[in-house]
Amino acid sequence: MSMKKEYAALGLALALAGCGGGGQAVTQPGDTTLSQDMYTAKDAVGLERLSVAEQQYRAAGQRAIARDDVTAIGDAGYNLATVQLDEGKPQDALSTVTATRSALAMRGQTGDDAGLDLVQAGALHRLGQDTAAAAASRAAGAQDTDIVEKAQLIRGLIADDSGDQATLASVDAYFANLTGKLPDGWTADAKEIAARNLLVTGGSAQTAMQDAMQAATIRQTQVDYRDMARALGVAARAADKAGNTQAAAQLYARASQSAQQAGDKTAADLWAKQAGTATAADPFVLPVAATTTKKK
Repeated sequence: MSMKKEYAALGLALALAGCGGGGQAVTQPGDTTLSQDMYTAKDAVGLERLSVAEQQYRAAGQRAIARDDVTAIGDAGYNLATVQLDEGKPQDALSTVTATRSALAMRGQTGDDAGLDLVQAGALHRLGQDTAAAAASRAAGAQDTDIVEKAQLIRGLIADDSGDQATLASVDAYFANLTGKLPDGWTADAKEIAARNLLVTGGSAQTAMQDAMQAATIRQTQVDYRDMARALGVAARAADKAGNTQAAAQLYARASQSAQQAGDKTAADLWAKQAGTATAADPFVLPVAATTTKKK
């Protein structure tokens, strides 16, 4: 049974796309229950109902195991891990990746799986593990261009966070050498990496800010708010480097608010500290319930 891996919207911007899953299509009749679970989960991801998507991908995986279908097991495991990562559960995502690899190996599929490497890299990066870079590099060697592009983005983010200027420069060169009409998501990734590289190489802070803001605008259009918030954080760095401390504080506050609403509390807290006193008012926060006592 031929299934599909869905590149679900992560904080690492694994843009939703119907890229083909691993394995070869076979001729036996399909399992409509398995297919329906996968499609329902994909729809839930599109609606940002990630808890529903997690439940449906888990159900699809259980059905795939009942069917002993190695391709469907791999695809359901990959999709489940991406959703867990987007829910802010990187440790759960790692556990799913490990268990999926084991289930595939038991059924004779022991080769590298770049998709699983990609999710593993994202989860390890979230957890601050040094092995994230190696996983991202493995994924970057994939034949699937969507996996390669996202793996390069993750490599760039890891390199910037760890002060690896050589790797960041190589990732920037990768994006700069892409030709033809690029998907908007790729353009946003390229702009963010370009901005980061400018900031660490002493380039124009103004250009870096413009690049980061362009990335944020594209991601806003794509309803990719975690990555949009990260781009706002890069723009804040650029504004600070340019000496515009007020703009930097405001951008950090905006990034913090966006990340908080998108469920990325760790990033939200970091940017809130960098914003300092420039805390943005939230007109939609629930008011504190007033308690009154009646005088007798």
